[in-house]
Amino acid sequence: MLVPTRVEQFTKELNHWNFSTDADQMALYREYSDLIATDHLSLDRSRLQGHFTASALLVDPMRAEVMLVMHPRVKRWLQMGGHIESTDQSFREAALREGREESGYAQIEVGQFPVRLDRHDVVCKSPTGEVIHSVHWDVQFLALVDCTQVREITEEAQTRWWGFEESIPGLDHSVELLIGAARTILE
Repeated sequence: MLVPTRVEQFTKELNHWNFSTDADQMALYREYSDLIATDHLSLDRSRLQGHFTASALLVDPMRAEVMLVMHPRVKRWLQMGGHIESTDQSFREAALREGREESGYAQIEVGQFPVRLDRHDVVCKSPTGEVIHSVHWDVQFLALVDCTQVREITEEAQTRWWGFEESIPGLDHSVELLIGAARTILE
């Protein structure tokens, strides 16, 4: 049996996602599919004109709160997430790693399939540390986490639990959409 290449594994995971009722999400899905098929470097942050990222919205077991991180550079509340690393074998695995790193929680249960896609312009650091204007093609998941477990904080960014219905100052619009998707899925 042939072992699938890393790009094939990421492509397979992307293809398990289905938002056929949302025209904007379907358009993004086609764009994501084309990008990964035509440019395998799109999984690597070294592709300066833009690359894939993965993220997870952390939800408490009672499904009443979400954990967000105050992004140090953009100064907005965002879900946990970031770049795909060479050791990540899937978008889900990258979202899990980022969730652990940014939240400090070790036990996180990331959903099997992405719930949203979001493409956004960003100012980010290149692998050499240079600040550049780029694009992130983010693959977004939901994740359950027991908020009573002990956290091991390894990153300096501020995190906070917010109620699903709470008004969150400085909330990025893409996160509003992700929280809306979470409400629908978790009902």
